[in-house]
Order: sequence, then structure tokens, then C-alpha cells
Amino acid sequence: MAFPKGLLALALLIASPRVHAADVSITVDPSANRHPVSPLIYGVSFGDDAAVASRRWSIRRWGGNATTRYNWRNDSANRGADYLFMNFPNDNPDPSTGTSADHFLDANHAAGAESLVTIPTIGWAPPDTEVRWGFSQQKYGTQQFGECDINFYDGCHEDAGNGFHAGSGSPVTGNDPHDTSIEVGPSFEAAWVAHIVARLGAASQGGVEFYALDNEPMIWASEHRDVHPAPPTYDEIWGKTAGYAAAIKAADPGAKVTGPAEGGWCAYFWSGLDGCSDGPDYAAHGGMHWVDWYLQQVQAYANSHGGQRLIDYLDLHCYPQGEINNTGVAFSDDSVPGMAELRLRSIKSLYDPAYVDESWIGDAGFEGGVVRLIPRMKAWAAAVPGMKTAITEYNWGADDSPSSALAQAETFAIFGREGLDMAMRWDAPAAGSLTQDAFDLYLDYDGAGSKVYGDSVSAVSSNVDSVGAYAIRNPSATLYVLLFNKDTVSSTAAVTVAGGVPPAAHLYEFHAGRRLGAAGDVAPSGGRLTLTLPPRSATLAVLPPLAPPGEPSVAPVAPPPPARVSPRQ
Repeated sequence: MAFPKGLLALALLIASPRVHAADVSITVDPSANRHPVSPLIYGVSFGDDAAVASRRWSIRRWGGNATTRYNWRNDSANRGADYLFMNFPNDNPDPSTGTSADHFLDANHAAGAESLVTIPTIGWAPPDTEVRWGFSQQKYGTQQFGECDINFYDGCHEDAGNGFHAGSGSPVTGNDPHDTSIEVGPSFEAAWVAHIVARLGAASQGGVEFYALDNEPMIWASEHRDVHPAPPTYDEIWGKTAGYAAAIKAADPGAKVTGPAEGGWCAYFWSGLDGCSDGPDYAAHGGMHWVDWYLQQVQAYANSHGGQRLIDYLDLHCYPQGEINNTGVAFSDDSVPGMAELRLRSIKSLYDPAYVDESWIGDAGFEGGVVRLIPRMKAWAAAVPGMKTAITEYNWGADDSPSSALAQAETFAIFGREGLDMAMRWDAPAAGSLTQDAFDLYLDYDGAGSKVYGDSVSAVSSNVDSVGAYAIRNPSATLYVLLFNKDTVSSTAAVTVAGGVPPAAHLYEFHAGRRLGAAGDVAPSGGRLTLTLPPRSATLAVLPPLAPPGEPSVAPVAPPPPARVSPRQ
């Protein structure tokens, strides 16, 4: 077997005689801290339409920088700063049967997966299917490079500049936004929602239920500066929220809207105008930080409009910010020394009030450098009764990196334990990758469609930095215990369960040297399960319901839930 970069050393470690770390005690109480785990946390952004059913993703997001200027009528989008501010028609294998967005939604609908559709609010869209660009070198002067300098192919466009003057490196200003785009407004996007309803039915009839308000608006002045050079402000984004969210709900009253879909730490607290510290926009709004103020407006709107809530999910994006040798945790593999360890520590930024972020966030010291994102979101959302929480874009590393897959698997467990309502990874993991195993651990752990689902319950590890522990109990009383060994040596975990353990538990696991699969049965001894966890591994122990005294025990593998556990339950 050929190992991808970074896997060989770990595979050799796994193949060598195991050196056991100190024992870790795991205590599970199925009656404590019990709350439902939302099936909508197992989502992705985009992904192959043909793979929706087989990969069992619960929700797919049509979103990202290219959707900020998507024209649903002509199926074209501008790529913004990601690719020279150029318009391209979307890759659509069969335009006769609908747009690429139509096909995306049709595939989700057919597979029983939910959809989150990004509704552009920036107010600009491509006028047609022609390839156009925002910064013509002929029109605005020679720039640092053109398309053919970075991506030579037959028909590349040398005139498409990067938007920065050659020599000085200063940004091109005063360009005409009509070079790429036409003005559109809420009625244009409401017509798209009406089109979706006509194809798939209203949200209340099983159609598309979820719509996001654009993508990371506070960075429009860099990402889409050819049409929006001015830094966004609180008032601008709230004005667009009110106009577009109301239009969506008028077109489909049962729709749920997410916002503000902001992209990182600075944008949680400050506007584009303020940057990353308290500035004039913050001062002009009563000394309130952005998300706090935004949710205040959501509630104020509901109070003055008969209880109509424009935003149903507080929607933020999250990427780990730590770096080693200028290589970031997000999207990278394990080839940089220390990266795996940093990655596995950094997931604590999702919940831990004692974890100071190992990045510029920690160095800056605002809020003590502590992110604790999901509890923070929950506290913010409490300002609006009924408000739910969503992280609709995140990534904890490259698809085939062992520590990335392990981090992804534990991230799902954290989402469930902390009560997050919706999440989508950017983007879908590659088929057959280690990170796909992390998804399958919850969505298809036995290869026959069995899922981990139900209520999160108390699971406490004596050393969370060594072994993370989580537990979920399904309605049939099957208990799923999830253990994540982050050490580079095997660990012995002693698992006790309040109320006792069944005669046998069935194990599934994956690690760098082994794809997800059954790992045998284990019987209890002395009233507990003793499990040997391979280095850097994810282990699922499926514990059947404990039989009443005098009755035979049931089989160790619980039957799978229905083909779909409804995300709306």
C-alpha cells in the first residue's frame, strides 16, 4: 500500500509493538446532561450531486465566495478576489433540465437531504453568460499579473488583471462595477425562492427550508471590491438583512433564514469599517459589538412586526487560526512538525473556556484570547427567543491527513454535546478519504447504513487532551460511546456506565493505518469495559440496551434508524 504524505511514519508506529500510555478513565451517565443531537450537524458545502445519497450527508450548502454574485436566471457567477474578479458560467452538464443550482437542489431532494441556499444580498450579479472581468489592464492600466500569467490555457484572458497596479502594488480604484455586473435587489432574489418553490414545493411541503443571507459580508470590500469597495457597516448589512430576509419569507413563509454568515473572529465583533478593533461604527451603535447589535435588531424587528422573526439561525463561519512556519491548521496536512498536535488541541476553541487560542487571537488578548465559540454563540442567540445556532463553514485540515480526520470526528461529537443546531464542512471530503471515514463513523459506521443518533448524554474523560470521550443514546436505549485517542501511542481506556454495561459491545474504529471498520466485540470485566485505543484513532463502542434482570440480553448491534432521521424532528 502506498501511503500519502505524512502517513508512513504513523503507519509504522501503529505496526510497531504498542507502548501503553497511562490509563484513562471514562465515566458515562445516560441519564445526565441529556439533550437531542441535531442530525443537521453532518453537513457539507457543495460536494458531488451524484454522491449525496451514498455519502448520506444530512444537509448540503450552496454557498461560498462565488455565490455572493450568482445569477440564478443565467447560471453565472463572479469569482471575486478568489479568481481575478471574473464572471464564468457555471459548469452545468445539462442546462435543458435546469441550472446548476436546480440540479444541486434536485439531488438533495431526491436523496432526502436538506439544502441551505445562499441568497446573494450584495446587490450585483453577472448580466449574462459571457466571461467578464473586473479590472481590465487595457482600461485601468498594467497590473501585477493577468490570468494567463497564473493559469495559461487556450483562450485565457491576459487582460483580466488582479486589480493591483504594477510597480506600486496599490489597488486599482474607480473602476466601473458594470464591467462585470448589473444591479439586482430583493425582488430578484425573491423570484429565485419562488422558482425553487415551484420546482420542489414550499418549505412546509418538504421543499427547501433553509436560506442563508449571502457569505461573509464584512469582507466584501476585499473579496468583491470591484463592485463593493467601501467597507461594510452595521447599518448596511442590517438594512440588507431586513430587505432580503423579508422578501424570502414573503416568497415562502415557512422558510428558515440564517445570518449574518460572518467569516471569522474579527467579523463576529466588528464591521468592515472598524476592521478588528473598537472603532467609529462600534461607537456609533452604543458600544455594542456586531453580532450582539445584529441580534438586537432581529428582536426589535420582531417586536414591531407582529412577532415575525427575520433570522432563525445565528450563522457564523469558523476556521482554526493557528499556524506553524506560516502553514495554517485549516486545510493543511501533518507534514509540518507539531501540526497534528496543534490541530488536535485547537478543536478546544469550539467549547473550552480555559483554552487560550494558539494564534493571533490569543496574542491579541481580546476576550482573553478565548474563543469558546459554541457556548459564545448560544449566549448571543439567547437574546432572541427560539434562535438556533449554525456554523455553516469550517475546516480542520486536509482530507487524507490522519489528524484532520480525527479532529473532524471529534468535532462532530463536540457539535452534538454542545448543542449546535446545524453545521457544514468546507467542502465535502473526497470520496474514500480518511475524513470521509470521520463522516461515516456517524452516518454509516457498519457499511449497512447504521447511524449514530439520538440524545447526547454525559461522558467524562479523566484526560481530555489524551482521550476525548462522548456518548449518545438512541430512542431504543442503544448507547454509542465515542473515544478519540490523540496520543501517538496506544491508550487503555476504562469505561464505566451508570446502570451497568451489557454483556458485549461491538467496536468500530479508524486510524492512519486502518480504514473504518468493525474491530471486534469486547466483554466487560469488573463492571467496566477496558478498551485498547490505537494511536491517533477514533473508536465507536455500540452498547445494546441492558436487559432487565432474568431476561436474555439483546444483540450487541442496534438496528439502524429509518433511512432518514428527519432533520426537522
